[in-house]
Amino acid sequence: MKKLFLCLISCVLSVPLTFGQLVWADERDEEIGVLKTQVQELLKRIEVLEQDQAKTKQAVATGAGQSRVDLSNAVSKLKMKGRWAAGYYSSQQDGSYPNGSFQAPEAKIQFAFEPDKFNTIVMRLNLNNATFNNLDYFYLDSKDFLPFLKDKPFTLNSRLGRFKMDIGEETWSNNSVDSVLPSNSAANVGGNDEGWQLSGKIGKKNPLNWSAGIFNGNSGTGADNGEAKGAVSKISWTPIKPLYVSASYAATNRLKTADSEISIAGSTSRPTGATNWDRSLWEVDARYDFKKGTKKLDPPAFSDSKAYVKLAYGEFKDDTSDVTDRKGDYGFVEGAYNFTPKLYGALRYSMIDLNGLTTASLNSVTANEYQRYSIGGGYRFSENTIFKVSYDINEEKCSTDNDAPDNNLISAIVASQF
Repeated sequence: MKKLFLCLISCVLSVPLTFGQLVWADERDEEIGVLKTQVQELLKRIEVLEQDQAKTKQAVATGAGQSRVDLSNAVSKLKMKGRWAAGYYSSQQDGSYPNGSFQAPEAKIQFAFEPDKFNTIVMRLNLNNATFNNLDYFYLDSKDFLPFLKDKPFTLNSRLGRFKMDIGEETWSNNSVDSVLPSNSAANVGGNDEGWQLSGKIGKKNPLNWSAGIFNGNSGTGADNGEAKGAVSKISWTPIKPLYVSASYAATNRLKTADSEISIAGSTSRPTGATNWDRSLWEVDARYDFKKGTKKLDPPAFSDSKAYVKLAYGEFKDDTSDVTDRKGDYGFVEGAYNFTPKLYGALRYSMIDLNGLTTASLNSVTANEYQRYSIGGGYRFSENTIFKVSYDINEEKCSTDNDAPDNNLISAIVASQF
């Protein structure tokens, strides 16, 4: 650029220079001196501009590269998974779908971001029934964050926020995708709450798994309605492979008139007329696999064992200070058999019984006892997508012998995970 500029200046100066030699010889030297000074100043400015332009290009290139690196690192630390189920449901006249209905009952999308090697932030969107309902998970997982426990036969993990309480085993597969059948057991115990949970393993060769947490206890998000907090604890073990057993205990204290986060047969509300109440329960679970498969993460529908049998039994009590207490027991027995890697059949019997004369809304039916017989199976289109069918026979014992509803259910769905 300098050479081109100097060439142009030389051409321009050549005309007045020649003319000045013939006419104004005295004024020539003065004009040339002024022009030289101006040219030198212009050249200096051009040099400065070129230097500034080079610096700007280098800064932009460096900044853009850094942005790409940062974005790449962020994406590499973000993980996403989800599940989905939809299909056709038809019930008897007193059920939820007397006219038959296409439904999309299950849809979850979960994001997990790992800012460092110890912590993971988890957020899950609940999109059941094709509607954004809430963030049912929003918590921080911290694993192996105490360096002195490395290589020790004791691990310690932490979970803080809103998440699923570790009560029993069905709670981890009580959805249309993970469950071996489209439906759950009659009691279907579980719930999400805000709290803090510690968990880990004791031992290396055949470790004992444990978890213990404190929670608000009252239903809904936001501030707790009392000083007393809920508590959940669980231990699990594999005493003899492939037998797995676990025991859980949960309690929500001094709920006043609020609902409980722990749901039993869809019931979270206080006994009628109670102004202060507590809910507590215990549960034991067992599972035995025949020709145990190789999958480490093994929800029932995706089990690659030849067959399995699992059972659960528990008791609960809704303790009040001013009305009759409500208590009962619940349980289920479930089994599945893989005829081929793609085709399987499944059976389940489940029940919940309120001891005494009290009633509650059990699966939307006011009853003292509720039983469910479920039979069905599935076909695995792939490792992640399954077609499932089932027939649920529901039997309720209500206040009179004549008011039990006709609400048996036929379900045919496609379920998938990613």
